[in-house]
Amino acid sequence: MTEVVDALVAFAQDHGVTVNEPIVLSGTSNLVVHLDPAPVIARVPNVTMAGRDRPHVSLARELAMCDHLHNLGVATTPPSAELPPGPHLVGDRWVSFVDYVPLTPVDDGDAAEAGRGLADVIEGLRSLDDPDGLFDRSLTDEAEVLLSRLEGRIDDDDWRLLVDWVDEAMIDSIDTQPVHADPHRANVGRRADGALVWFDFDDAVNDSVMVDLATLQRSWPEAGAVACARFDVDPRDPEFVRYVEQREAWGSVWAQLFALELGERFTAGAAEALDRRRQ
Repeated sequence: MTEVVDALVAFAQDHGVTVNEPIVLSGTSNLVVHLDPAPVIARVPNVTMAGRDRPHVSLARELAMCDHLHNLGVATTPPSAELPPGPHLVGDRWVSFVDYVPLTPVDDGDAAEAGRGLADVIEGLRSLDDPDGLFDRSLTDEAEVLLSRLEGRIDDDDWRLLVDWVDEAMIDSIDTQPVHADPHRANVGRRADGALVWFDFDDAVNDSVMVDLATLQRSWPEAGAVACARFDVDPRDPEFVRYVEQREAWGSVWAQLFALELGERFTAGAAEALDRRRQ
């Protein structure tokens, strides 16, 4: 990790940005580094790189979405104004740069506001143009890529269980648009001016808005219910429940990769996911 951070600092300094003390904010899914004192965050795929065949495209999607939402006035983490946002290949790692936006965690009392905020994100992304063809994959497409990268790395029976689960659970949606694909309460925070900010769009795909609504409903029902209401979706509707089940399968596949890449901290969760499927 030290070599990667050093390369980020060198890149910034080559572009005229002074970095006194790089601060690692996260090192799990992505390596997230504040290039202090510059108001810049570097985002480097970490575990997610092991599960994707095009990590630079995931970063480019995220930048495109955040730039579009920012221009619409929707609170988010916009592409950096200090450094070329990228994506850039720095050493052997892909990286993007966004503005540093200090955020504090949300709590239970923020559920309604978070639900409304996600609805604003969904509505804003409806008008996102895609001239570069970044949003060419659905959640199903990404699941197939992830499964291919797990093959041979986990127990054969476990891998086959996941393949069958994905085949059964994934939905080929017709009415699609760019969606966040991972909106849970750890991916929203409160800005200093009081606004709630949805961030971490690197899982984004082109799929049904139900993907986002179901993900939030599954992880934070109080917020999910508010977001669903904006789109006249009943969380009890059997069709919506299918999207919740799809998210369970998708998350369980990722759980196996996290266990492989990060070890003991995630091993129990990965095993529990498979056990739920077997029951």
